[in-house]
Amino acid sequence: MELDALLSDISDSKNWIEIEPIEIGLSGENKYHITRRNGAEIILRTSGIEHYKRHCESAKFAQYIHDRLGLNMNLPIEVAACGGDTLAYTLYTWVEGTDADTKIRNMHTPEQAKYGEKAGRLLRKIHGVSAPDDVLPWDEYFEKQIDGMLGRFRVINVHFKGDRETTEFIENHRGLLKGRPQTALHGDFRSGNLIFDRKGEFGIIDFGRWCWGDPYMDFQCVSRSCSAPFARGQINGYFDGNIPGDFFELVGLYTAVDTIRRICEAYEYGRDALGEAIAAAEKTVREYNRFEGLIPTWY
Repeated sequence: MELDALLSDISDSKNWIEIEPIEIGLSGENKYHITRRNGAEIILRTSGIEHYKRHCESAKFAQYIHDRLGLNMNLPIEVAACGGDTLAYTLYTWVEGTDADTKIRNMHTPEQAKYGEKAGRLLRKIHGVSAPDDVLPWDEYFEKQIDGMLGRFRVINVHFKGDRETTEFIENHRGLLKGRPQTALHGDFRSGNLIFDRKGEFGIIDFGRWCWGDPYMDFQCVSRSCSAPFARGQINGYFDGNIPGDFFELVGLYTAVDTIRRICEAYEYGRDALGEAIAAAEKTVREYNRFEGLIPTWY
């Protein structure tokens, strides 16, 4: 079915003059930049109707975080079904500004580090929102995620340089999960999901991978930010320079798990996507010296 037909039963679609796909990714969710007749811009996120509950939860979470913290971020406008009830969708507000990835790459190294520190303080603010009392203990929840991920990885039988060391590191460090605190998590916190507004402050986008969990897990993708100085700055700014002794070991665990997750996701999207995921996995393995070292080379 054509895109226009799929979206035609969204009541606001009669006001749209431009629909531009953005950052499709491997999440199974499609995102679109919408321009309305009055010039207003919004974001549309769609996925299979089986994900309707997640759409509702994500919209509720985004509004909750905004109400608590007042962040400049995408806010939900509407959650419903479209495409003859085959798709779930959410409309979000647009965050005005400039892509942080592009802008920071053109800065001198000290400026990159300075804005990394600012990003770290923003992340710490998000982590100031504690998880509800009724969430599962973190070790109980995340151990199940690890079991499912490693089981899937064994089934697809994909190999990359350092895969044995990566999976062994995961198995040998599960004990670190016990007793970890749980807070609000962005789920994909990196420079690519930050926006510079007109005042030079950060707006934040794409809470699509949000969850409640160990705050250190939000550092699993820090190395995918625009530069090493920014990534170092984010860690230093988050802790005001006083990094706890267990930080890098836990981040190594979450990074290893995320590496396997991305391989499993990419497998479903064909050879090109899988090739990119394998290249990224091998880069991570090199940064962690085949997971024999706890502190990555970029730090």
